[in-house]
Amino acid sequence: MSHPFKRLWFVAVSSLAARVVALLVAAMLVAAPGSTARAAPADYPSRPIRLIVNSSPAGPLDIGARAIAMHASKLMGQTIIVENRPGASGNVGAKAVANAAPDGYTLLMTLDTLMTVNPHVFKDAGATYLRLLEPLSIAGSFGLALTVRPDLGVATVDEFLRYAKANAVTYSSAGYGSPGNLAFEKLKLATGINTTHIPFRGSAGAVNALLGNQIQAGFLAASAVQAHVQAGKVRALAISAREPDPDLPGVPALRSVGVESLKDFDAAFAFLIMAPQGMPPDIARKWDESLAAVYAMPEFSRSIASLGLGAPFAGSAGARQWVSAQIENWAQVVEGAGIRGE
Repeated sequence: MSHPFKRLWFVAVSSLAARVVALLVAAMLVAAPGSTARAAPADYPSRPIRLIVNSSPAGPLDIGARAIAMHASKLMGQTIIVENRPGASGNVGAKAVANAAPDGYTLLMTLDTLMTVNPHVFKDAGATYLRLLEPLSIAGSFGLALTVRPDLGVATVDEFLRYAKANAVTYSSAGYGSPGNLAFEKLKLATGINTTHIPFRGSAGAVNALLGNQIQAGFLAASAVQAHVQAGKVRALAISAREPDPDLPGVPALRSVGVESLKDFDAAFAFLIMAPQGMPPDIARKWDESLAAVYAMPEFSRSIASLGLGAPFAGSAGARQWVSAQIENWAQVVEGAGIRGE
């Protein structure tokens, strides 16, 4: 639990921080992509491209990046090297790309929380990346499954909410400010349930904590719990996004379960491909076209679906709109829950 003085300080400054962040987002959206950039070389790309992933190897973000790199390199006729730089809630990898030349040879693959949550949690660093990075594409979006242990004795969302109002419930996540933490705190704010957050390092730790009876619930990736649900080891009650997840057929979206306070509930997340601000317009367009072609490939669609990612391709305009909408959405949750950076 955070120190009382720190929590009061956070709440006092968060409204001001949210207004500053909103201004930065507005500036990002108004500015024409590449408006300050130099002209693109006609032979781009003439050397290997680095795609930095700000998470550890072998996770969904890394696997998705490698699938994109494999297919895009064939289309662009140049090697795309995936490089992992995890740490500080994605800020380590983001810094490497923000400091790179905006020439199209250094890009970033990141969870959208770098742009939509970190500005509220890591004030200075988060605002810096809003200013220094520009979205190129949404590389898939996903919701999370509200998952509980069967011995909790609940089979529906309504039963879970009643239980969690009468009893203290512990829930796991991949860390402070992670999707699982954000989705559960949003649920808590909407319903008034009694929960305690137990953070782990990574989604695998959060899943294992539920399986090992260390905690009682969690918003977890549908693909990560699918086999355990089928085996009866855990029970999936609902999906956090606006639509159900094909990995868990028959599990409804939270907004459709008939609970009045959840009728507009939406906790969805996305993978973004980012570039240093000021990329030449011709290079940005080349990436837009190449990524659209990659997403149209059936084999790529199958590989991305296996990671639990959905939604059709969205280029730079769609990615900027997503960031704008989600940064406002999570501002209220971060402030209300007092989420802090580690």
